[in-house]
Amino acid sequence: MKYFSRKFLIAAAFTGTGCCAFLFFDGKLTGGEFISLVGIVLGTFTAGDTALNYIHKRNSEEQK
Repeated sequence: MKYFSRKFLIAAAFTGTGCCAFLFFDGKLTGGEFISLVGIVLGTFTAGDTALNYIHKRNSEEQK
């Protein structure tokens, strides 16, 4: 399953940890903070996935 990939599990862990950090340090988690947190985590996840796909494509073209 694609939802058990390492990158997805790390993104989910960072989202959960970030939510806990907001609740621990600030005492509340507003909608804007949650959206910002998830946006940053998903943006990083997408950038990592795009970079990895580019590396795989470049390596497969070099082997030809």
